[in-house]
Amino acid sequence: MKNKDVNEIYTLFEEIREIVKAGNSNSAPPQPEILGLSAIDELSGKLDEAIREIRKPVRTEYHHIFSIASSKVFYGMIGLCIMCLILFFIVFYQQKEITTCKDNDLKYRYVQMQGEITPAGVNDLDSIFENRRDSVRMIRKLVKQHEKAVIEKTRRLERARLKELEAEQLRQDVENFKHKK
Repeated sequence: MKNKDVNEIYTLFEEIREIVKAGNSNSAPPQPEILGLSAIDELSGKLDEAIREIRKPVRTEYHHIFSIASSKVFYGMIGLCIMCLILFFIVFYQQKEITTCKDNDLKYRYVQMQGEITPAGVNDLDSIFENRRDSVRMIRKLVKQHEKAVIEKTRRLERARLKELEAEQLRQDVENFKHKK
């Protein structure tokens, strides 16, 4: 369809060119010809109409059909469902492992806070973590408070050590200054 429109436009241009050549080849002064002008107007109208037809957008519609009857779609859906189930079980298992590791970490930090523990104390601690989760929250709070206190104490000791080093350095500077005099 597009080639036909383009060919019509070329034909119209050729006709206009022939008319213009015929008008230029006459050496006589140009005389307005009503018939010649009407032919040009007619060709110009056809040309405008052809240009409008060409500029109209061509609408192309695409239809994608996903049917369960298609083997690719069916196998893809089955594969995705199996993959989701596998990932669900992996996440569930990992969540249990993470919870166990967190509990073991908290137990270790609690034993460190206490300093030492007896076998009976270990059994009591295990029973607390298995049966009484509200007590675990309290233990976690105590451990965090203890760790903050240890960190603060360490900072104070470090500041005291640095001040002692500075005082010792100043004493040495005073001794060196006395000996120089």
